[in-house]
Amino acid sequence: MEKILLVCTVPALESYNIGIVSAALADKNMDFYAVVFLDGQDKRSNAELMADYAVAIDRRNRIKFYHLHKNKVIRILSGGRYLDLVAEFACRELISKIHFISQDVMLSAHLAKFKNFELYYTVHDFIAHPAKLNLLQRAKHYYFRIRKDKLLIKQINNLVTNSRSQHQALLAHYPAKKISWHRMPGMVTRKILNGNQDIPELKDMKDYVLFFGRIEVYKGVETLYHLFLTRSELGGTNLVIAGKGDVYFKRNPEKEDHIIFLNRFIAEEEVAALFRKAKFLVLPYLSATQSAISSISYHFRKPVIASCVEGLAESVDHERTGLLYSIKEPDQLLAAILRLCSDVSLIENISENLNNGNQLYDVCKLQEELALVYQNNAL
Repeated sequence: MEKILLVCTVPALESYNIGIVSAALADKNMDFYAVVFLDGQDKRSNAELMADYAVAIDRRNRIKFYHLHKNKVIRILSGGRYLDLVAEFACRELISKIHFISQDVMLSAHLAKFKNFELYYTVHDFIAHPAKLNLLQRAKHYYFRIRKDKLLIKQINNLVTNSRSQHQALLAHYPAKKISWHRMPGMVTRKILNGNQDIPELKDMKDYVLFFGRIEVYKGVETLYHLFLTRSELGGTNLVIAGKGDVYFKRNPEKEDHIIFLNRFIAEEEVAALFRKAKFLVLPYLSATQSAISSISYHFRKPVIASCVEGLAESVDHERTGLLYSIKEPDQLLAAILRLCSDVSLIENISENLNNGNQLYDVCKLQEELALVYQNNAL
């Protein structure tokens, strides 16, 4: 059986990495291995890491964890040394195919190290999302991420994506390459499942409308905020905006009686409490190639309202797992929120659908699709 090595060099994408690696290593029909790079300050023991990545005892020799340097500059300069560890592991285990799954931009200067391997690269954002950055930040973001990502997309022949719309865009742009698709993994980690940490700011609050995720321009948080700030129809309905990131729009604190900002890092141990007390999740994105935040909401049997843009719409089955709306019709978001706030039967039907299992994040289907990625014919 052919061996495949999954490589995760970006600790910030750990929930995604866990979803892919845990599904792959659990597949008895495939011969997967993994190398995972951790944040330099990560203090988890090897046993804790194995548990977080759901690695069975008989597969623990197939995964290696390495810590990146705590200093960012040293980490960047050490890219070649880190990637040597990947190549050495692959050679030792007689692995021929290596799949970099987490936008591994450190790879761009060191592709020559892997000339004897068949490389695969997961494309997360073929078109970069808009961001509100100053001149220096824009330059850093372009030269240290976007430019390197585009270089890898151009140079690696086997490209993989988790978005059907992005899959079509890549096929159109690179007709000579092998372009494959597999679904997004679910993002419900062990820490989320076992989380029992309450959120002090929400002690006496429940049945709120929730936005959860890092605050970015492309996620449309400003639209949601102003809706709750200005529309009288939402009076008495609470909005919780939970996530780290710069609040890029002007706030009006005097009118935020029903808007609560948790503008900080939300620990995985807090996520269960955050979702259990919510009425539903809103993802008002202005653009999106993919998202798996909805998988957390579905786990807690909460509906999702999402804008009907690109890959995001793929994560919501309209009127079965949530509601979709057009960003070209601003009142549709308001109507969707009001509908889920008042239509008890719809909420109950969606909850029942989610209780029966959600096919969007089915692990067995993910395993089947991963297996197809490494076949000779593209999907």
